[in-house]
Amino acid sequence: MKNPLVVLKTTPTSGVLGRDSVSNPDTRSDDKTGRYPTGSVNGFAQRVHEKSMTVGFALCAAALVFLVAVSSTETILHFRAAESASQKASAALAFASELRARTDRELNSVLYLGSGIVGYLAVRHDQTDADEFNRILAAVYGYGRHIRNLALAVGYRITYVHPLAGNAQAIGRDYRELAAQWPSVRRAIESRSVVLTGPVMLVQGGTGLIYRVPVFVGDQYWGILSTVIDIPSLQEAAFKGLDSEHFEFAIRIEEEGGTGGGMLWGKQELLTDPGAVLLEAPMPNGRWIYGVRATQSSSNALNWAIRSLGWILALLAGLSVVTVLRQRRELSRLAGFDSLTDLPNRRLFDDRLEQSLRRYERNGIGLVAVVFLDLNGFKSINDRYGHTVGDRVLQTVAARIREQVRLGDTVSRWAGDEYALIVEDTSENHVDQLIERLHHRIEAPFELDGLTLTVSAAIGAAYYPDEAATSAELLELADQRMYENKKRMKSSTGKR
Repeated sequence: MKNPLVVLKTTPTSGVLGRDSVSNPDTRSDDKTGRYPTGSVNGFAQRVHEKSMTVGFALCAAALVFLVAVSSTETILHFRAAESASQKASAALAFASELRARTDRELNSVLYLGSGIVGYLAVRHDQTDADEFNRILAAVYGYGRHIRNLALAVGYRITYVHPLAGNAQAIGRDYRELAAQWPSVRRAIESRSVVLTGPVMLVQGGTGLIYRVPVFVGDQYWGILSTVIDIPSLQEAAFKGLDSEHFEFAIRIEEEGGTGGGMLWGKQELLTDPGAVLLEAPMPNGRWIYGVRATQSSSNALNWAIRSLGWILALLAGLSVVTVLRQRRELSRLAGFDSLTDLPNRRLFDDRLEQSLRRYERNGIGLVAVVFLDLNGFKSINDRYGHTVGDRVLQTVAARIREQVRLGDTVSRWAGDEYALIVEDTSENHVDQLIERLHHRIEAPFELDGLTLTVSAAIGAAYYPDEAATSAELLELADQRMYENKKRMKSSTGKR
């Protein structure tokens, strides 16, 4: 009775597209399944090798390479962004330092002009007439920069102003009656120190910074000198030539006690921006805070170009890994299987035969038979109808042989029109029956493209360990018996 249609192969030694591949001769298994013991080093290596041949492994490896390449790209962009931010912060700090130095220089050119007048008044307050003092104020006004006007209050009432034009309405005003200015005047008098306040709404209109120096005669308060600084003039001189195209900045004045001050330049929100650089400068009665932020674009186009290139390279790398592993899997399959019939080739046959003999040595069950099969009449078909038909004949014969063997038996294409079988755990009687079935099935006519073709087969078998002690002897004996059978068939039919 014929066996049902089966796919002839032994348990895989390494998976290739769902098929077996050649195992390393130095790491062959000895058990019935063709696998190594679970806990062995060779068994672990074999399982790793099998996994490396699967589609899932190829996809996972490709995904890993893709993620590594993408991560590398993003890491490069991260460091590039950090470096760019550091460079921008350094440039902003340099700009802020220059801005502070310029502003301090312009302020200092004004603030200390009044010191000489205060010293003069402390000594000659009772010997100076109005005309002389007006000339002194005019001289100081003409020498200084950014001065909008100078005002001297005797006691608390403004007595002298220069220039008078545009400021005459301030004469006679009592500081104690000016709610906006009185706190800074009182602070200067009470602390006996200079005070810089502003921006202040001026009586004569507009805003300015006011530098107040109290005058004491002996230990008694005598008056106060106020220098009004023109803010636009100060800004023009301090900001002239600065790189305002690539930097934006703001300056805020903070006075002690929080009673005055405000924004001198720019927007308040810039001073709270974490990306801005802040510098402080101490001033009389408070401090000035400088905030600078670089406005240069961070080369977003270049960053996206680098990111796109990195992702493309990552994708190509992933595809390359898939391609290489697929080729490796295919090469492994081709190394162990015949490309025409998809049967194990001679190399894989030799490997499986060695495994079969080792299993017998361990288990000692049944016999190991090698069966050689050579086609008769194939050469005439190949010569008459061409290699295409000849190839299909070989494929048909391979399929018919596989129909007649057990799942655990091996059918291989030995060479040309020769096939070789390994039958384990068997007997001579079982092999004889198999040979009869093979003769009957192979010699049955078959149709190919409207052609009715027939072939026959010469078959020879040998048994281990009854007839041979080694695999080489076993193969030689089976081959010899096949050719003897071939000669008998040739002599009986008179043809190949």
